[in-house]
Formats: sequence, structure tokens, C-alpha cells
Amino acid sequence: MNNQDNKTSEQSLRDQLKPFIKAWPWIILSVLFCVVASQLYLRYATKKYQATASIIIKDTQMGGGLSETGVLGDMGLFGSNFNSVENEIEILKSKRLLSNVIDQFNLTTTYSRKGNVKESDVYNNRFLDVNILKKDSLIQFTKPITFYVKEVSDSLFGLRLNSDSKWLTKEYGEIINIEDLSLIFSPLSFHVSQDDAQELSDLKIVINPKELVVQSYHSRLNVNTSGKRGSVVNLSITDVVGERAEDVLNQLIEEYNKDAINDKNIVALNTAEFIEERLNDITKDLDSVETGIESFKTNKGLTDIGVETSLDLQKVNEIESELLKVETQLSIGRSLKEFMITDIEKSVTTSGLGLNEPQLIALINNYNEVLTTYQRIGQTSTQESPVMLRLSNELSSLKRGIFSSLDSYINGLKVEQNNLLRKSNQINANISQVPNNEKTSRSVERNREVVEAIYLLLREKQETTAISLAVTAPKAKIVDSGYAPDTPVSPKPKIILLAALVLGVLIPLGLVYLKQIFYNKIESRKDLERNLPQVSILGEVPKLESDAKDRIIPNDRSVLAESFRIIRTNLQYKLGALNHDDTKVVLVTSTVKGEGKTTTAFNLASTFAYSGKKVLLIGGDIRNPQLHRFFDASLKRKKGVTEYLVNSDLKLEDLVVPVDDNSNLHMLLSGSIPPNPAELWMQSRTKDMIEEAKGMFDLVIIDSAPTIVVTDTFLINKFADVTVYVTRANHTDRGLLEFISDTIKDGKLTNVAAVINSVKLTNFGYGNKYGYSYSADKKTFMEKLKAKLNF
Repeated sequence: MNNQDNKTSEQSLRDQLKPFIKAWPWIILSVLFCVVASQLYLRYATKKYQATASIIIKDTQMGGGLSETGVLGDMGLFGSNFNSVENEIEILKSKRLLSNVIDQFNLTTTYSRKGNVKESDVYNNRFLDVNILKKDSLIQFTKPITFYVKEVSDSLFGLRLNSDSKWLTKEYGEIINIEDLSLIFSPLSFHVSQDDAQELSDLKIVINPKELVVQSYHSRLNVNTSGKRGSVVNLSITDVVGERAEDVLNQLIEEYNKDAINDKNIVALNTAEFIEERLNDITKDLDSVETGIESFKTNKGLTDIGVETSLDLQKVNEIESELLKVETQLSIGRSLKEFMITDIEKSVTTSGLGLNEPQLIALINNYNEVLTTYQRIGQTSTQESPVMLRLSNELSSLKRGIFSSLDSYINGLKVEQNNLLRKSNQINANISQVPNNEKTSRSVERNREVVEAIYLLLREKQETTAISLAVTAPKAKIVDSGYAPDTPVSPKPKIILLAALVLGVLIPLGLVYLKQIFYNKIESRKDLERNLPQVSILGEVPKLESDAKDRIIPNDRSVLAESFRIIRTNLQYKLGALNHDDTKVVLVTSTVKGEGKTTTAFNLASTFAYSGKKVLLIGGDIRNPQLHRFFDASLKRKKGVTEYLVNSDLKLEDLVVPVDDNSNLHMLLSGSIPPNPAELWMQSRTKDMIEEAKGMFDLVIIDSAPTIVVTDTFLINKFADVTVYVTRANHTDRGLLEFISDTIKDGKLTNVAAVINSVKLTNFGYGNKYGYSYSADKKTFMEKLKAKLNF
């Protein structure tokens, strides 16, 4: 039992795979077609090249002192570094930098040359360049502007505004207005050989809206880090021209460095401006002090003062030295506070002017760095963004801290100054004998030294700032410049070829699978065996060529004749199994029109007649007669079944028509089409016709009407010994087989045997290797092809 189940399962699997196996010629053709199509696609598809570059983002906080983010990070104000690589990546990807790159290479204007199949983009291989005049560079337009040019001479070129207009001759350097733009055409020092001149002369030029060009490059630009903790940034971009992709990446890096250098120089420039202003004020103060000393000594007649009180004066000198330092710091602190109050609209506050308070220096440095970050990020972000709001709040907090620290620092210096002055007064009281002129001279001299110290300090800072401006280093160090290999990244030949092979296999297999799912027609005897297991199958009738005859002739050795001989033999076995020896009656019917029941009935009758039996073929389809089409058209009007059933005086022998080329075959045609066919078949004359025919012939075959349309067949089926039910491959719906099964179960048709008509030779019999051709086999196209290829 298990072996039988395994055999059935194996057979079922084989049946399921058979349609796919039979499709192998289509698979080969499909693969060949897809491979050829893929090669054509690779030949004419636009190739895209990818340029790559890599840079290292240098640490911007390598300088001395505390960084703003380090201090703020320690305070818990920020969770991450504002100068992180992620922020720099956003700047590299910004449309602002891309816009500068596009302006540098005039990428809004594209040049192309038409080939045999497609247009090719031209980057450097052209004879002229087109530029928009600066006054029109800000004109906004939404649609590309297209025109054509060709080379005429060294000083002339041809211009055509559209593909259908005439060529206009223009001079290089001439300003030409096209739509709303003023354009100037410049010749390039590019020369071609005489053979290539005609090919390279005609160019198509398209000026695209800048916003669209920026968006296009932005969508193709990819910037990312090589690792989570590293500062190496990889850049890549795809383009139809590899050289242009390289230029875009290299220029983008250069624009990034320029932008970073400009950010760094803002602090130094504002510091230099502050120092310059203070130097002007200090110079005036120094001139005033020197003039005062000169006037004092002249008026008093003083040249040199002795050291009468050297011991006391030594102490005074020490105190005054300390006092000088305090007053210097106090002057710097007051100047810085005055600058921050009066110049509060300055973008950056100066720092590092020799103050001796580390905490105050750190706060000023933090303020400068946060303000620089605020201004740089503000170029690519809105004021309402979270980062900008957070930076704005931090700037306000830092400025308040600076003012508070300055006040504390100045107050501390004042206290120290008062202490020193008090000590000085005490000593001066001891040397009260010192002339008043000496006191006055020292006071004036002290003022001169303070002013001079401030002047020298500012001069030193001015030189330091100038050096900082001169030696500013780029922020990005280039690891690899932009490089685009000659191998395109798209399309990929191997992937396209593999996809073509897979698609070539899947298309026919998919069609076969879809056919199995959605195709609802029977194709072979296996469909009947699965759906009508209770019905025996007499045989299959092959599908005929369009020019082949559909009737059997004497001594016919065609596949059609052999198939009907097999059907005849199987039908004889079925008739021989009956329990009576009277003339047998065979009823031929089908489900719907067009399944070939009339042709089957005629050829079956002819086959029996050629074997020596005397056969009568009755045209039982009196609604749509078809038997006459095998003979002369005039027989259509000959009396037949209808007249016999209506007129009781007619005899069968008066209506039977002999067949000329088959003496044993006679026909009773359908006759006129009656208005009430079903009522005629219900009359007693029907039985008389059958009995009379059985008395005259060895076999009676009735060609009846389709069963699903009318009831005629069911009315005369009771006179039939065997019902031959005709189905047609690729025509009869599988759903109709259920109707046949129900009809048999209900007893409306008895002793049913099936015939499958119009079966393809590939579906014939028990496998496509076997058929009804025993003599002179005709080789198929594939067999001939295999023979030529020696397979």
C-alpha cells in the first residue's frame, strides 16, 4: 500500500513538473533574449562613475588654555562637543558649500553631444564655454534653457535656439540674450583632428536652475566617518563624468577649508581692531604725560634729584613697583570692561591681553569660542533651532559671568592699590623732608611708566595677532584627493548579466506557473482522468494544421485517421460488452458549441464504414445542422430528421443519403430547422426512426446537440447504447467537467465514454514521446536543429 502511495506521489510530482520541463525551449529563447537585451542595455545605458576622497578633521581645541566646551562640559551644561565630527559633516554636506562649488565650475551649464542612439555628456571636450553675466546671475528661472551651438571658425560659431530653427552665426565675446539671460560665449583652446571635427562640432547646451543643480549634487553626495571614534571623513559622489566628480570633491574640500579659516580669523580680526583703537588712545595719553614731565622740569628748573633719603626711598620704590603692577592690571581691566560695554555689538570680544586672573581669561576664551560656533552654525541653521537657542542662552550666561568676574577683579585691585598707597603714605611721612618737587616728579614719572607699559603690551599683542592671521592652517587635512576609477559603478555588467540569466529563466517558468493557476482549459487526457474518473476515455484526436483536412479519406494513413481507428477499436470493446446483439446506437454529443462533436461523429462513422460495417450517421442537431458542410452545400435543403418526425408517411429509406467515397456510409441529414425541436424529439416517431435505422444498418451514430444549451440530447439518450462525449483541448473549461459529472450522476446520460479533440502532439497519449505516427516520422524543428549541431 505504501509503495502504491509513493508511486502515486511520485507520479503527481512528475505531472506537476512536466509543464516546466516541457518549457525548456522557451527558457533557452528567453535566456538568449534577456542576455541580448542586457548587452544592449549595457552598451547604451548611461554609465555612472564614483569619485571618492578622504580628509582628517583637525582638532580645533589644541591651543593653550581651557576650551569653551571643556569647561562647559565639566559644568554639565553640554552633553557633547559642538566641534564634533558630526557637525563638520553637516557643514561639508551643506548646500551653501555646494553652491560655491557649482559657481566655481559653472556646473549649472551642461554640454552634451548627440550620438547614434543617445546623448553623451561633455565636460572638457568642447570648443567653447558659456557664462552668465554677473548682473543676470541672480535671476531666478524654474525651467532649463536649451540651445545648440556648432563650430564655424576660430572667431565665429553657430547658434540655434531649438532643434527646428535655423543656424545663426555669432562672434565670440558677443553678449547674446536668450530668454531672460545675457550670455557671453568664449572659445576654448581645444583642438580636434580633421576626422573628428564634424563629429565634435555640434553641442547641445542646457542652463539649469541653480536650485535644481544644487539639489541634484546634494542628493548624490555622501559624507560619513570611517569609524565611530575617528576623525577621518570619507566623501563620495557619483556622476556621469568621472573627472567632474573628482573636481567637485576637491573643490568642496577647498571651500570647507576656506570657510573654516574665515571662522578662525573672525576672533583675530576683531582683536586686532580692538588693539588698534586702544593704541591710538594710549599714544595720545603717552604724549600728554611726556609733555607734562617736560613742562614740569622746565618750570621748576629741575635736572636731577639726589638720593638724600635712599633707604626710605628704596622701600618706597618697592611699594611703587607693586603699585605700578596693580595699576597696570587695573587699567587693563577697566579698558576691557569699557570695551565690552561700549562695543557690545561686536561679534567677538577680545581676550588674552595680559590679565593675571586665570578664571577671567578662561571665561573670555570660552565666550569667544562659543560665539564663533554660534555664528558658524547660524549659517546653516535657523535662530529657532534647539542648538542655536542653547548657544544663545550660553552666550548670555558667559557674558554675565565675564562682567561679574571683571567687577570682582577690579574691586580686588582697588583694595590692593589702597593698601599700597597707605603703606607709601606712611613711609612718605617719614621722609617729609623730601622736597615737594621730588614728590610731584615721581608722581608724574609713575604715570608715564604705567602708560608706557600699557603701550608696549598692546604693541606686543598686535604683532602676535598679525602672525596668527598670517599663519592660519586649514581645518581639513587631505588624506586622499578626489579620484574616480575608470570602472563605472553603474550599471554593473556582472550583476546585469546575472539578472538577465535569472530573469530569462523565471519569465517562462512564471508564465507556465501563471498558466497553471489561471488557465482553465483542459489540455490532455490527464485532465479528464483527474476530474471524470468514472468516465472511460476512447481516445484523443490530434490538433490539425490550419491547412489540413478534417475528414478521413479511403486508405488514409494520417495521424487523424490513426487516432479514429484507435477510438473505433476502443468503442467496439465497449459495444461488445453490451448484453444484446441488436444493432448498436451511438450518441455523439458535447457540452458547448465548437468542441468538434460533428467532426468526431462524421469521422467515427467513416472509420466504422471503412472497416466493412454498414453505418447510418443521423444529424440529430436539428437546431444548428452541420453535417452538410462535409458535402455539397445544396444538401442543406434536403429533407431529413425534422421531416421524418413531422410526416408519418415518410420512410427512412426515402431520406437516407449515401456517401460517394464510402459505400458503407449513409447519412440522414437534419432537415429544416423546426420552431419546436424539443417537442419533436418527444414524439413516438423518434423511436420509430431509431428502430427503422437499426433494422437497415449495422451501426447507428447520432450527432446530437450540446447538452448544456438544450435538452434535445437528454431526450434521445435513452435510445443510445453508448454516449460518446466530445471535449476539446484548450477550449473546454475545466468547470464544465463538473457539469458532465453531475449529468452522469443524475442519470441523464448513460454508458458515457469520452473523446478529447484537438490535442497538441506534445500532450498526446501517455507522454509526449508517444503518438499516432508509426510510419515515415516527420522530424520536428528542434530535432532537425539537434541533428545539425550533432547532439
